[in-house]
Amino acid sequence: MDATTTRPDAPVDEVAAGERYLLIADISGFTGFMASVEEAHGVDFSGGIPTAYSLLGALLDSVATGVEPDFQLVKLEGDAVFACAPAAALDGRGDAVVERLQQMYERFRTARTNATPGPEHDCTACPNVAYLDLKVILHRGMCVRQSVGTGSDLLGPAVTVAHRLLKNAIRERVGSQPYLFVTDAAASGLGLTPGGLPHRERYPDAGEVSGTVLDLRAAGAET
Repeated sequence: MDATTTRPDAPVDEVAAGERYLLIADISGFTGFMASVEEAHGVDFSGGIPTAYSLLGALLDSVATGVEPDFQLVKLEGDAVFACAPAAALDGRGDAVVERLQQMYERFRTARTNATPGPEHDCTACPNVAYLDLKVILHRGMCVRQSVGTGSDLLGPAVTVAHRLLKNAIRERVGSQPYLFVTDAAASGLGLTPGGLPHRERYPDAGEVSGTVLDLRAAGAET
């Protein structure tokens, strides 16, 4: 298939190759939470799947639906949602995009509150869902949609960079607050209003990546 064509069954904006915004929303604290679930329930689910898994499903669903319609889900990656948008669809809409992502975070918080069991719940692990939070990476670059098995995936250096950015030193600067890291490439395309905390990371295979850290919580939102 020619890289400039669209698959017959694809959405009208789903070109095979092009500039895209790449968004990864990652649930912080997931590994520790799952460790506590295993400690409480073991690995034998013959008596039923622990409630914790449905709680996590609700959180991931709140994120996957919350980034729509600006972004389309590419796939779930364990504790993260990977989504994308054609660059032309979001260019110049920076403040609106950030506002929508803050609204998505509020949906996540609501889902987390609803998922937190009451004191009558007899599992010691499930209440820890209240300590899960969110970090979001937003990057922009060229990538290719490639058929893989019965589905498709996005490939390219920009995709690699976006995923590398999940491992960063931002927590050392902002603490445990939920954050959105917008790379300079994404901020430039979005026409984002200047502000936030400048930050840069360096990776052996991806080089230096600069951007801005923003609070995922909307102004005036409860902490």
